[in-house]
Amino acid sequence: MSPYVELIFAIALPTASFYAILAAVRGWRRFSRARSRPAPPEPVDRLAGRLRRLRAELEQTEAQPGVTAKGHRVRALRGAYVDVLSEACLRLEVSPPQGGDLAPLSEIYRVEAALRDRGLDVRQTAMR
Repeated sequence: MSPYVELIFAIALPTASFYAILAAVRGWRRFSRARSRPAPPEPVDRLAGRLRRLRAELEQTEAQPGVTAKGHRVRALRGAYVDVLSEACLRLEVSPPQGGDLAPLSEIYRVEAALRDRGLDVRQTAMR
């Protein structure tokens, strides 16, 4: 290899390396900023639809006789319902049910009444 080519290579390599590192750092920052943005909140009407659907499914499962593992299904549905109910409480500034997934029915009824006072009736029939 000629000495001129080696000289050009010796000068260009550190410069190219610096720009590659700089581009990688800028790309990482842009990527991390895009991931750190919070997702837009779910619209209240969609949240209400999820609540009504879960409520109807919970009532249907509780009323069905002879369902295999009915207790597990009811607990899972009630947990999902309480999670969505808590999300609605945060959106409408109502205190969420105490007890988390194991909230007593009286607490769930209290929260449903408070949400109904705010204009969100979860006991309306769900549209499928």
